[in-house]
Amino acid sequence: MAAHLLATSKLTQSYYHTPSQRRFCGKTIGQLLDLTSDAYPKREAITYYPKDGDVKRLSFEELRLRVDRFAEGLMKLGVQKGEKLGILVGRRYEYIVAYLGVMKAGLVAVRLLTFSKADQLKYQINKVGCDILVIDSDGLANIRELLPEVECERVPCCRKPLPSVRFFINIDSAETRGACLSLKSMLSMSPDHLKEIGFENELQLDDPCVIFFSSGSTGRPKAIVHSHRSISEYVLTMSDYKTSYNDDEHGCHLCSVTYAVALEYNVAPMIVAGDRFLLTESQDIDTILSVIRLERCTSMILYPLHAFEIAYTKGEGIDLSSLKEVGVGGNVFPLDTLAKLRKFHIQNITIGYGATETNAATSHLKGEPIDEKTWIVGRPIPHCEVKIVDDNFRTVPVDTEGEVCVRSPYVFQCYFGEEERTKAVKTESGWVKTGDVGIMLDDGRIRVLGRKDDCIIKNTRNVYPSEIECYLFGHSKVKYCQAVAIPDEKVINEIGLCLVLKPETECNEEEILDVMKKHLDEFLIPKYILFFESFPVTDTGKIKRTEVMRMAVERLNLKK
Repeated sequence: MAAHLLATSKLTQSYYHTPSQRRFCGKTIGQLLDLTSDAYPKREAITYYPKDGDVKRLSFEELRLRVDRFAEGLMKLGVQKGEKLGILVGRRYEYIVAYLGVMKAGLVAVRLLTFSKADQLKYQINKVGCDILVIDSDGLANIRELLPEVECERVPCCRKPLPSVRFFINIDSAETRGACLSLKSMLSMSPDHLKEIGFENELQLDDPCVIFFSSGSTGRPKAIVHSHRSISEYVLTMSDYKTSYNDDEHGCHLCSVTYAVALEYNVAPMIVAGDRFLLTESQDIDTILSVIRLERCTSMILYPLHAFEIAYTKGEGIDLSSLKEVGVGGNVFPLDTLAKLRKFHIQNITIGYGATETNAATSHLKGEPIDEKTWIVGRPIPHCEVKIVDDNFRTVPVDTEGEVCVRSPYVFQCYFGEEERTKAVKTESGWVKTGDVGIMLDDGRIRVLGRKDDCIIKNTRNVYPSEIECYLFGHSKVKYCQAVAIPDEKVINEIGLCLVLKPETECNEEEILDVMKKHLDEFLIPKYILFFESFPVTDTGKIKRTEVMRMAVERLNLKK
């Protein structure tokens, strides 16, 4: 049994992927693009569908040229190694150009949250001290709130709101205006054909590469620092997965991520595999489904928002036959939704599990059946270790609840500027405590139950909100649902189910209870069903569960 206590797919460096991909080992993302561009210069790298206008298609050679010009433009502006460039751009191909250009120039990319309000962006930018910002027209609107004269003065006349920022690069402007430089003019600069662009060749794999902003259900967003090593190692592993799903053929992959582009999870693995990446500016599900048919996509990552729309609102006549693999993730995925997705005859559906701090940690293998009764998220991916521990960080036996911990080359370096917070999550030996509760099965697969902090203790039993909420995901009348703990003298906590309905719909307590009784044993059926107009959310758009619980308790106290 001891062999099962630590599920592992640790492999030696010499194993690394297929023999043809070993040449990629130890390279930065920018260097990976150069190698693939040399191998497949005329092969299509990016297909971009804007909301308005013609489809744009870039070969690897053309993508590399734009990335190099962006990096050269940064160098001409006098940037220094390690400076931070914030990217505030939506689902645009220019996002990819800017991101890869940052790597080429030896800067640190900062992934700002595109749905943030002006004050929230101010916190993110000042938290890490961004030196430069790449923005689109939507981002500019937020910047104008902070710096009203940003397009009038070469150097912002009011530096106090964003003291670290020297200038902005606007991808939607044809000319420089004040402190907003034009991306178009940067890309049109005559390339210097430098043998070395920026500080790329001075980089060490353990240098910071990218800073993500992520948040749980409470508090300010966390600034999560990843190194070149953690990103490139993860990209190589994911490219192996993508190549295997496409049987070593040239594939086409679509990103349905709800914000930004998630380059590490989608674009970069395609670059290494020499495959084509497809991006739609619109997130409208009908647009995405149309593009799948037109471009004959072979693979896509499907997050809950679009998975629900496809599963519950689209008929069986949709042609998804080109898809050889669909990866789902981003949440504890509702099992009913997975079952409904199968009616579209997708060849392989896989569940991925991970966190921003760990990148992906586990995944189903190709052809491995998904357990439709429990939330099994697969086995550790190559070079990754997973263990389940108790409150004293001791490994628990198989089939025992505990906190999921991950150790791999893909884990983050630190929380920016927060040493104590980093130590609380990442051990000296490299283990990252995810805060998720899970169980390791006897065969090494992992079952995830939910967030440790969200656990509802009822009598002597631990209840995780996802056990209840999953049956209302995709409900025709329910927009959001949150199961929360309601203090109770007899059983410690009772279960309260808080709901926000979709616009112009009506629903009552009995209707919700009927759904619960079909799927749950009596112990798990919520005692309280409460309807709200809206839920409070964090800077990253996540529902504040603790605030919802407070609202529920206040509502019930008023009724007494």
